[in-house]
Amino acid sequence: MTMASLNTPIHVDDGFNEYESVPKRKKSTTSEVWDEMTNLECENKDELKAQCNHCKSIFSAKSSNETSHLRHHLNSCLKKINKDIT
Repeated sequence: MTMASLNTPIHVDDGFNEYESVPKRKKSTTSEVWDEMTNLECENKDELKAQCNHCKSIFSAKSSNETSHLRHHLNSCLKKINKDIT
């Protein structure tokens, strides 16, 4: 026996292969925070910004970022607006 034959994978039918074809649940690509934010066009196409429709604050909106920072801002912004109204 050679070393190459010792490292060759051996196919084992363990019954789990039937699950490999099940599609994974896709993440939602749209968050409700975008109802309260406006995308801003920037000169640098790699730099994306979002502006709060209520207080006009500007935030990073790169696709690599999640929307949790936008959601956090909206929660505090809307609380402040509601407090100022009452």
